[in-house]
Amino acid sequence: MKSTRVLLLTAASAALALSTVASASAAHAGSRVPSGLHSGGAGSNAFVHSVRARIIRNQDALSVFRAWMIRQPGFADSGYVGSVDHLAHKATTILWAGPRTPLLASVRSEGRRRGIAVTVQHRKYSLRQLDAAINATWRQAARGKWAGFKISDIAAVAAGHDGIVVNGTYTSIPAAQRAPQVRSLATVTMGVAVRVVPGISVVPANGRDNDFAPFDAGGYMISPSTSTTCSSGFAISISGRTHTTTARHCNKNDYKDRSASNTYGTGVENSGDGGGRVLSATGAALALDGPFNSNNFSKVVIGFEDLAVNNLVCTGGGNSGEHCNIKVTNLRVSFNDGFGTFSTIEGVQQSSGAIAVIQGDSGGPVISLAGTVSGQVRAAGMIQGEISPFMTGSACGPVFDAGSNKCSKTVLFSSMRTVVNTISGASLLTG
Repeated sequence: MKSTRVLLLTAASAALALSTVASASAAHAGSRVPSGLHSGGAGSNAFVHSVRARIIRNQDALSVFRAWMIRQPGFADSGYVGSVDHLAHKATTILWAGPRTPLLASVRSEGRRRGIAVTVQHRKYSLRQLDAAINATWRQAARGKWAGFKISDIAAVAAGHDGIVVNGTYTSIPAAQRAPQVRSLATVTMGVAVRVVPGISVVPANGRDNDFAPFDAGGYMISPSTSTTCSSGFAISISGRTHTTTARHCNKNDYKDRSASNTYGTGVENSGDGGGRVLSATGAALALDGPFNSNNFSKVVIGFEDLAVNNLVCTGGGNSGEHCNIKVTNLRVSFNDGFGTFSTIEGVQQSSGAIAVIQGDSGGPVISLAGTVSGQVRAAGMIQGEISPFMTGSACGPVFDAGSNKCSKTVLFSSMRTVVNTISGASLLTG
């Protein structure tokens, strides 16, 4: 496997060297010049073929534009709520709360300069208001104010809803004894409209089975003491030392690769946000590619990817391998992993008969192909959980461990930038 990694790094370096002139000229235009998209695993190749390279290039242009927005002075305190991208048309809708400002005008002007159609959709509630309502709802539930309803997640930033949506399942309490908002399926919390949706549950997604240090993202880990499995995430660097990562609910200290005896070390610390966990084992700037039983092909991680609604990503958990054509449908879904709540991103598989995630994939990478050349990926997120309806057994397709593990077409993952930025002194390891 290590010799394969060397060849891939060399090939990627050569590709980067060949594209130096193009990249230099593109830097002035604000584009990352994606090319060579069809060189990769069968899953990513099929994905690019199905959606067409033009869609991936449009996503890249929109992502670069969004990165420009984020860098503008005053952006963090602006009325920006999120973006909904329209990949086929190289267009985006800015979700905006509050009055239109010079910053918003400059964003629209910059979009026109880049050939991007920018529209603005007014939202009643700012991100600060949405987060306050989400946190208040979790506190209410902890005090027993949601009788008859077990909250699974709370969603906030989607294309078609302004306010928050509380998803969950009814408990055994008689209907007449349910809390008023559970009976009416609607309420207002902290001035924010709340819709209640029953019949939806979430479970952690707690995989490339014989990796060894420095570990790639997407390895399949097992705890011998508990027989529970998780996946390795993107590598980071802290004070000059590399580490591999996983989800914080993957909280065992004896993980090893599923089919060998190479250990992932013990827990070092958790991220302040995003549900990440740092492990003591060293990590590589590589992400495993291909199906669950593919251990010999990795792609180089070259940076972060910040997402919008309608963007397309691939998951790469260790138990089920690579799944592409997953569309981002919500940018802010509050999820409780058993250790507290944090915001995740929701993605839904668009390919018929395919899944997005199975239990055992937790901690694994979510990647984007936007802005990459052959043999490269961008770090979009870390797999955290999955949303019902669930499937088991053969309905999950080819995986390492099927059994009673639940799979789904809908995945919850945290932003990798959020995970890394809330670990003191950390940076994403790139190649």
